Amino acid sequence: MHEKRYQVFISSTYEDLQDERRAVQDVVISMGDFPVQMESFPAADEDQFEFIKSLIDKCDYYVLIIAGRYGSVADDGLSYTHKEFLYAVERNVPVLVMLHGEIGKITADKIENTDAGRNRLKEFIAEAERKRLRKNWTNLGELKLAVYESLVLAKSTKPRTGWVRGDAVASLDALEELNQVRKENQEFREALGNLVVDIPLPTLPSASDSTTINLLPIISGNGFVQKQGSAATIEASWISFFPVIFSHIDISTSDWDGYYYYNIDYDKSCIAIGSAIAGDLVKEDTYGLFKIARKSLDRLIAYYTEAGLMRADNNGQSPFTTEAERVARRFYIAAALSTFKIVEGEISITDPALEVPF
Repeated sequence: MHEKRYQVFISSTYEDLQDERRAVQDVVISMGDFPVQMESFPAADEDQFEFIKSLIDKCDYYVLIIAGRYGSVADDGLSYTHKEFLYAVERNVPVLVMLHGEIGKITADKIENTDAGRNRLKEFIAEAERKRLRKNWTNLGELKLAVYESLVLAKSTKPRTGWVRGDAVASLDALEELNQVRKENQEFREALGNLVVDIPLPTLPSASDSTTINLLPIISGNGFVQKQGSAATIEASWISFFPVIFSHIDISTSDWDGYYYYNIDYDKSCIAIGSAIAGDLVKEDTYGLFKIARKSLDRLIAYYTEAGLMRADNNGQSPFTTEAERVARRFYIAAALSTFKIVEGEISITDPALEVPF
């Protein structure tokens, strides 16, 4: 498959967001794509706007940055940034909205100074964020991350035509030859019949079967007061670990055109789950002092996915199925005693500064 490059139109008011536009441009370039923007002469009249429309027609994605200004208003009462947005929507170009998360804290020289301007901006924001992928930002670092994440998601959920190198595209003769081979291959398959190979899969362990995970220590605190967990191997049934996974896995959600997608923060999840398991075994505050290995979390997630408790894709607002929620509720109702067992090591909390170095 040829590697595609995409044209990304960057739209915003100009004078107040020059640094932000450059930051977004850098992100687009770092992803191997082509930023398109009117830095040399931002849209200020209808003739230039007609030219900008021709650029939007050729773009694959449209990034809209909104902060404290609505922008210069045309004869029809709309700002040119607003008109660019409406045209991108009309042309079915996917719109990624980057909205300043603290407009009230923007300096006075970068906000609308009239009630009419503020009302237009408020209405524009409401229109732009309706049923679209929207990310909030308050500084350049957050903006760059938001644009990167949004473009990655847009490319996977809203694929576009894009561009490939001319020398990477097969010639017409090569395509015709490939098509002939495909036809011959299809005829060969029909002559042989459909050959189905039955690959035996390993049997899924019973929910009551035991498994082990390793708890790893973490040092937490500042230079004067520190705490450190310990290493231990914990044994329990597969299903016994599930309520901890259900309660402590760290997820975030993004919305795109009315659809939600979840994302798991594996680093935070490993710490939260490990600390919770340790806290179930000792009567101490174990928060942030233990973690499980990423490999252990992946293995547990794989088991719960095969058991129908977790989703195999990232669609929706949660990785858990409806059945998983019912199972978790049953465990809460039962309020059973811990079934975790330490088979190696111990659960302890120490001050690393007091450890003897020999």
